[in-house]
Amino acid sequence: MIFSFLGSYANATIIMTLGVALSVVGLILVRQKVDFDRLTENHEVGGYMLSVVGTMYAVLLGLVVVDSMTRFQEARTIVETEANSLADVFVLSRRFPEDKRKKIENLCLNYATEVVEVEWDMMDDGLKSPKARKMVFDLMHEVIDFEPVTESQKAIYPIAVESVTELWDNRRARTNVSDNGMPIEEWVVLVLGGLVCTVFAYFFGLRNLKAQLIMTGLSSALIALNLFLVLMFGYPFSGDMKIKPDALKVDQLIFKNLLGLSNNMQL
Repeated sequence: MIFSFLGSYANATIIMTLGVALSVVGLILVRQKVDFDRLTENHEVGGYMLSVVGTMYAVLLGLVVVDSMTRFQEARTIVETEANSLADVFVLSRRFPEDKRKKIENLCLNYATEVVEVEWDMMDDGLKSPKARKMVFDLMHEVIDFEPVTESQKAIYPIAVESVTELWDNRRARTNVSDNGMPIEEWVVLVLGGLVCTVFAYFFGLRNLKAQLIMTGLSSALIALNLFLVLMFGYPFSGDMKIKPDALKVDQLIFKNLLGLSNNMQL
């Protein structure tokens, strides 16, 4: 963010305002320096070139926006699957011997608490909680090292192993997404492409300067809005639109209720 003390929407407003203002000022400077008749000479050939450049950038920007929104939805699915796997491990452990069950239940509750109350805010900066990572390792060892004895335990054991493995896989996927946002190279291409499209409009002239200023400002605003979408959806665990840990909060509440630590079921 340009101004880290402001929210994503405030930053987006600042970026869009600056983008529109600079594009309009640039057009005014060009019209002051270049005669209108010289600009009209560019219309015939320049119009075709602008169509090509504009179409290429529109396709590129559209694909990036769609990709960012897809990544955002995938990240949300990862979080929900992680929470579901954690709940499965907790419930399945109730068929284990009491000492093993208590260890697994406490690890499940402590993991959900650590992720919700500590790690989630750390992901704003692309960080992760070593404590949460150790807890999930300990949880895997507790489940995998268990030797089933009864028939019910033998039936449940492979499901529990699958669930705890899925928990680890989705945790790793979540932290990888928070570590890796939009590549800087992609941002460079998008910003430079927007500048090229805006500057290309300076090679054309309308007798009604006010109308051209409005059109240039609107096109710049549209580009800025799409870049804002990329910014918001390209970083699923940071910003004002970041994914909330609601699924893990539900786990936390369920675990506390089943363990008799709380009667509250409100998020």
